[in-house]
Amino acid sequence: MTGVPRIGSPAGLALAFALAAGPTPAASAPAARPAPRASLCGVCHPDVRVEFEQSVHAREDIDCSACHGGDPSSSQVEGAHRGLLRAALNRRDIPALCARCHADIGFMRPYNLPADQYALYQTSQHGLRLAQGNDKVAVCTDCHGVHEIRRRDDPKSTVFHHNIPHTCGRCHGAGVGGGPPKAGSPYADYAAGVHGKAFLDQGNAAAPTCASCHGAHGAAPPGVGDVDKVCGQCHATARSYYREGPHARALREGNGPECANCHGNHRIDRADVALLHTVCGTCHETGSDPMRTAAAMETLVTGAAEEIERARVLLDKAASIPLYVEDYKARLEEAHTSLVQASPVVHALDAGRVEQLTQRTRGIAREVESEIEGKLGQRRWRHVGLLLFWFYLTLTLSVLVLYRRRAAGAPQAGAPPA
Repeated sequence: MTGVPRIGSPAGLALAFALAAGPTPAASAPAARPAPRASLCGVCHPDVRVEFEQSVHAREDIDCSACHGGDPSSSQVEGAHRGLLRAALNRRDIPALCARCHADIGFMRPYNLPADQYALYQTSQHGLRLAQGNDKVAVCTDCHGVHEIRRRDDPKSTVFHHNIPHTCGRCHGAGVGGGPPKAGSPYADYAAGVHGKAFLDQGNAAAPTCASCHGAHGAAPPGVGDVDKVCGQCHATARSYYREGPHARALREGNGPECANCHGNHRIDRADVALLHTVCGTCHETGSDPMRTAAAMETLVTGAAEEIERARVLLDKAASIPLYVEDYKARLEEAHTSLVQASPVVHALDAGRVEQLTQRTRGIAREVESEIEGKLGQRRWRHVGLLLFWFYLTLTLSVLVLYRRRAAGAPQAGAPPA
């Protein structure tokens, strides 16, 4: 029969596929949206079709030919593969291929997407090494996927905020198949550090990921003199004090420590006053002026923290009686806030300014201690007074009972003797 596709032919497969798919429900797509041209490619590539239909490209009717070339509307293999066909893309060509759309300002403007990502990629460590001929570095498809490219706000996307450490970790040390990360790798160090624990273990979305510090498409390690700028995005107060101190001045002169020299880069431990005698000693000699300043600041901060703890122990004791202690809790929070404010001031390496804040902390804590001890003392005296009252009352009653017994047993006047 003329005009009827032969069963088993490419045209017949296309017809069977179209009949099996059935009509598209009106609610699933806007009325004006044309049928995706990529559907005929899926006849021969069903596995790819399933992945591609989940992508943002499919939803925008960007068909297979946009990347692979050919004619997706043809029902014949020869016709579909006619012209410039890129069946297997060369890794070195992928960034430039993606840039044909993503570096086009006019094409990106309706989506409110930046068009400078390819330019940034070329400045990154990935792009620079790719240009040098190293095709093992990350290209667009390594991070975003190949056919199933989802929006970055899709939780299933490889570049969704919560998935970024694992995506970067594919190349930088994450465990394969859920296994343990490679020891000493950037991913393993990040996961063991304060940032990784907050983000991966505690689910704190505000904690930094790889892209927060290194960038996304322009990913590169911060250069000398830029580390404090990167860290300062989150730790602005600490950075402002650092820039006032001798370390920043030494750095401007060409030889001074930055944040990573004291805190580490990927495996960043929680900031603790103990760093003042462990880390400072790696550069400064024992007994030197810098070490004396560090020791003074450590003593001030430690003493203030101990004062708060003593007040808290008393407060818990008073609350267990129970006494009303809500006002004291608020004042201890004020003392703790003052102590927290002293932490970034340490970066200025000015013991005098640290003393001002810790002095306020100790003052508030001691006031709370004094007032709670006063209340506990009053309560003790009330107990003593109450004990004396009951002792006197008991003694009085005992005397009265004894007196009555004696009075009842004594002979009455004028009565004959027994």
